[in-house]
Amino acid sequence: MRILRFDLQRPELEYYFHELYQAFDPGVKNVLDGEADGVLSQRNEDNRVVLHLNWNNGKELVRSFQFNMINDPLDNSIYKGFLYDFLCEYFDKQLEWGILTGIKPVKMVQKYLKQGWELSKIRDLFRTYYRVSNDRTDLLINIAKKQAGFILDELNDLNQRRISIYVGIPLCPSKCDYCSFVSTIVDKNGDNLQTYFEHLLVEVRRTGELFETLNLSIDTLYIGGGTPTVLSANQLDVLMSALEKSFDLSSIREYTLEAGRPETINREKLDIAKAHGVDRICLNPQSMNHETLISVGRPWEEGLIKKQVAMIKSIGFKTLNMDLIVGLGNETPADFFRSLEAVIALNPQNITIHNLSIKKGSRIKDQNGIVVKEGYGEEFYQAVKKRLNSENFEPYYLYRLKYTRDNSENIGYAKPGYEGIYNILMMAECQTTIGIGAGATGNLYDLETDKIQKVFTVKDVKTYNERFEDIVERKMQALDNFYII
Repeated sequence: MRILRFDLQRPELEYYFHELYQAFDPGVKNVLDGEADGVLSQRNEDNRVVLHLNWNNGKELVRSFQFNMINDPLDNSIYKGFLYDFLCEYFDKQLEWGILTGIKPVKMVQKYLKQGWELSKIRDLFRTYYRVSNDRTDLLINIAKKQAGFILDELNDLNQRRISIYVGIPLCPSKCDYCSFVSTIVDKNGDNLQTYFEHLLVEVRRTGELFETLNLSIDTLYIGGGTPTVLSANQLDVLMSALEKSFDLSSIREYTLEAGRPETINREKLDIAKAHGVDRICLNPQSMNHETLISVGRPWEEGLIKKQVAMIKSIGFKTLNMDLIVGLGNETPADFFRSLEAVIALNPQNITIHNLSIKKGSRIKDQNGIVVKEGYGEEFYQAVKKRLNSENFEPYYLYRLKYTRDNSENIGYAKPGYEGIYNILMMAECQTTIGIGAGATGNLYDLETDKIQKVFTVKDVKTYNERFEDIVERKMQALDNFYII
């Protein structure tokens, strides 16, 4: 791994410089002292910022950037803009997302729209200040406008606060090489699953009891993972019955069940889900290419996806979402488009396009480090969008992760009327989400400050089982304090 030392007159810029440099040259380790293969320095000289990058046996570049604010300290984003222009010249390329490195850029647009900004002013800000391309700026604005119709007032007609619930089932039959989630493999006898399930039911009940004293209305409910459909049909029935008993679901707008691994679902489980009001199913092939899935440790059975889709449709769920990942294994653009065409032919209402992100906790990262392969290029991404648009799929939510091919984005596409409401609310961070179970972080939304307060929990099942009482008590106390005080 190459090492780049930051020599910064303003050490507080380290985080901002690290984030942006990684977008241009991922996988480089940044340090502030010690031996290194290269040095990036920042100095202020009067009303100029001087940047200097030099790799051993490599290209060297020195540039200065003038500013007018001599007496006042510059905003960190201004330094980031200077660094962006500098790195564009050094690497001879521009980034579609400019200096933006956060995961929720649509939320930024929503903030400006709330403040009454004209669209022309927003576009100018993103183009000139954040250096975002015209294409991505228009994409953000269009998604923000589409999401506006799904973001309701915090209080409903009965003066109840709207909230969402996320129930986490962080267990899987096996772990895929690209997965970075802290998911637990179900043991041979299912003992760890059964213990977790029993504790989860207790947390559902205790959360429901607290809600009885609070004036809250459930807006969306999402059962995610891991792979929630590792639960048996009986366990799924018991869990959904417990949720119905503990919470008033009469005003719910969307009820999602992740069934990501096709080998974990059957007719009995799906019938139970339908009977309990689930209207959105997520079945995630990730790729439709046999060789790709085997190479990343994901089981494959010829024809299973098509069979399971037919079963889901026969039961009559409103929405089927299917995920694909760009950059798995050694896939070429042609390989990905074969998967895309195969999924389109199955006629889901949602298709989510992820870009492979090399993250801590994945087997790929452990084996290879952060090695981001060369991207497929902007023409590829535009072709994906054009093909989906031609089938009446429109972008409705977007988020970004680090260490992805081409520093790209994850986009959820939906046919009109089938947008994933929970996804929209989560990215907008405009509503409280109560997390139940391990790995289920809660977001407590404060309308007055327009900010969220995180309620963290342990990520792994083993710790959740061992420290269950303490973990749930802290969650209940956080909810009680937030709503009562």
